[in-house]
Amino acid sequence: MARLSFATLLLLAAPLANAAQCTGNQSMCPNGTDGVSPTYLQCDSWSGTWQTQSCEAGQVCYANPNKPGTAMCGLPGTGGQGQCTGNSAKCVSPGQTGAYLQCNAWSGQYQSASCPSGLKCYTGANGSSVFCN
Repeated sequence: MARLSFATLLLLAAPLANAAQCTGNQSMCPNGTDGVSPTYLQCDSWSGTWQTQSCEAGQVCYANPNKPGTAMCGLPGTGGQGQCTGNSAKCVSPGQTGAYLQCNAWSGQYQSASCPSGLKCYTGANGSSVFCN
């Protein structure tokens, strides 16, 4: 049976001591940088360690301005500018494409959506809704 010295045990434990710990439902963007990574770090409250999670296709990580200590995924370039409330929506290019942005009420950020094939997006009469035609 091999015996480990106290110094060896300290060397083996050093990486564990240096690993970033977390608690609760914390989440953050890798390296604390917004609008770059298609992944985010979510706290595994059971182990107290960060776990890498993926954003939806085409989205990147942002610090959530509505919930400090959490991250969210959104379209590139919308961090801090794409805030929304409720069920609002807006066309990306009204009357030209079917692409629009739909508010995700949980995160308070717009997410990509599109009209059914062949239809174009138009702004609704109230200015905060869309319709496809």
